[in-house]
Amino acid sequence: MKLNPVINTTSSRLDRETELSPAAEAQEDAIIAITIGYCNKSLDNSRFFSKLKDGVITPSLMQYTFLQYYFWRDQLHKWFALCIIKAQSCSDPDQKRAIMSLSDHIFTDLQDGHDDMYIEFLHDIGLSDAEIKASNRSLATISYERSFFDDFGYETENFYETLAALSGRELCVSLRNVRILQYYFDARNQKQPTWLSLHAELEIEHFRDAIRPVITRYYDDSVKIDSLMKAVERGIDRHIQYFEDILHEYESLPVGLHNI
Repeated sequence: MKLNPVINTTSSRLDRETELSPAAEAQEDAIIAITIGYCNKSLDNSRFFSKLKDGVITPSLMQYTFLQYYFWRDQLHKWFALCIIKAQSCSDPDQKRAIMSLSDHIFTDLQDGHDDMYIEFLHDIGLSDAEIKASNRSLATISYERSFFDDFGYETENFYETLAALSGRELCVSLRNVRILQYYFDARNQKQPTWLSLHAELEIEHFRDAIRPVITRYYDDSVKIDSLMKAVERGIDRHIQYFEDILHEYESLPVGLHNI
């Protein structure tokens, strides 16, 4: 599937040219391959994304889903902030890199108007400003917003696990968006929304930004890498579960409320 051309430059100020050692680079390649495989398997096993692939996701369900997702992304900075809070040293090279990448992600999102892109995306799927303004968080969204804090808490000992879980979610978003573009918008010969196209690409960079400090820290510690990969999977699982919960919510609504 060919993505629409999107913004080629961002406000990111990160230096992504730093080379890893051969051993660390090999570990990074392995982690990326394993994570992509896990994401795709999880998406394949998801009822929501199976319905998407089968072409039975209705415009109304799309509206309900991403109107709810609007509330989560409006607070995405809190998840990044939790990771920053857990970092115990801004002079430690790995933690410094992680803090910079987390901060840069927030800065880029806000500076480049990704919030406005998302509103445009909601317009693309048929929602008006009045409908967006009149909407409220559902229980599934409230649960998902809290989940990162519930899962990883406020103690600082699990900084790298928390960072790994966040990175897994970032890569899952990229693969998720590719499927939405292919099976919903392309299948209907509709214009690919800029927000979806952009984040089908940017989130791969964000995954690398978040996972690299983890890799440089522990690339030669197989026991720790195994533990961190479980955290990656945990972040992916919870993201996919959010869409399952949204689908269940939607299906539980009275039929008359399915049309937003």
